Amino acid sequence: MGIFEAIVLVLLPHVVCKIPKAKCSISEPLPFLHKEYQPGDLIIVGILSKIYIFCSMMDFSKAPSSDLFDDILVMTPIYQQFLALQFTIKEINENPQILPNHTLGFYIFNSYFSASWTYRGSLELFSAQGRFIPNYNCDMQNRPIAVIGGPTSAVGFHMTTLLSVYKMPQFIYGSAPEMTTKTQVTLYQQMFPNVDLQYKGILQLLLQFRWTWIGVVYMDNENGEKFVHDVVPMFSQRGICFAFIENSPTVTYSNDIIDTVEAGIKMFNVIMKSTANVVIIHGEIDDMIVLRLFPAVSKLEGIPLLTKVKVWVMTAQMDFMSLPFQRNEEIDFLHGALSLSIHSKKVLGFQEFLQMRKPTFDKDDRFIKLFWKSAFECSFSNSMIDEEDGVLCTGEEKLETLPTPVFEMDMTGHSYSIYNAVYVVAHALHAMFSSAFTFRAKKHEAKLNIMEKQFWKVKS
Repeated sequence: MGIFEAIVLVLLPHVVCKIPKAKCSISEPLPFLHKEYQPGDLIIVGILSKIYIFCSMMDFSKAPSSDLFDDILVMTPIYQQFLALQFTIKEINENPQILPNHTLGFYIFNSYFSASWTYRGSLELFSAQGRFIPNYNCDMQNRPIAVIGGPTSAVGFHMTTLLSVYKMPQFIYGSAPEMTTKTQVTLYQQMFPNVDLQYKGILQLLLQFRWTWIGVVYMDNENGEKFVHDVVPMFSQRGICFAFIENSPTVTYSNDIIDTVEAGIKMFNVIMKSTANVVIIHGEIDDMIVLRLFPAVSKLEGIPLLTKVKVWVMTAQMDFMSLPFQRNEEIDFLHGALSLSIHSKKVLGFQEFLQMRKPTFDKDDRFIKLFWKSAFECSFSNSMIDEEDGVLCTGEEKLETLPTPVFEMDMTGHSYSIYNAVYVVAHALHAMFSSAFTFRAKKHEAKLNIMEKQFWKVKS
């Protein structure tokens, strides 16, 4: 080795050590404003949506913050779905016949009907509690065993895209998303009825009343595109003709509201000026929000609402949903609407469970005060009450006094799907634990038999 090479070998480590080290800073993302946790031996996760957030589009000029949230709108009817999950877990924990040696707990994340928050909640399942570091979770006690998601196909799609990578069992209780891989199909169970049967039922309805000249409004997503691509041709083959086929506008960012309103006005004009008296609305649980804007658009455009002429046929995925500012709007224009319903039935003890929900009782429920203020149009803070019109929340208001569009006391179809999903998980766990116990018992019995035979041989 030459002198030069020897000098390089001696000096090189010192040179490398003098290079300044890059400092990595780990910053936590925006926290969930509304999530609930109940400890248990086995955790079931709910990724649901009960709040609609209008937010500004990020320009990446500064770090994300809650300042981007322009408005938080509580969708009060959906709150029942959250309570249905809590009620079912409580009911199972009180039944010693299902999981006698284990208790169920839950994590409930509010995904705000947003792709980013759905992904955020999905990733948090694989992070340490209190720290958002995906794939770093040493807590064996709080790992989820299954995830229930909905109510829209978008929430289900974004959820399963990520959770399928982790082989996590999933239950979609709303509209099922279109799956692209075999892994996704294997790992998720659709609690919503088969939509193909629904479309055949709608077709039979049209043929029965000889409604062969119709219009179609479909949601602007993959399920809507599939409806137009697969179902509309099936209708055409049976003699159904279409005056128009329009997609329903959606709002993603508050920056897009003007464009959305313009698209809604265009859709309204097409429907009202059309000679088709029957309109099929292929939508989801939040698409009713757009329809309930029609009275305002009618006044703005000077076009009368043809309430006694148009017949609206709505798919079962839809619901008579509204935002807080729409609760007092008239819905007479939906007079004569036909809506398919999701199967449900009366569950004993559910109404009593709902009647017990009060802000004074559920102090750990971060959402209930927000729901209470929106549902009963009151405030818990004296400083926020207008001296003339303000009402102070007592916390003792009764849910059963609310109008049905605001909150239902009977278990809805979506809530019943959640109820069934939790029971599917519980019975699967029961079967698994029973099988493991039987295996251990047989194994122990085999050992005893061997010992007895060996002992008998020795004595002989």
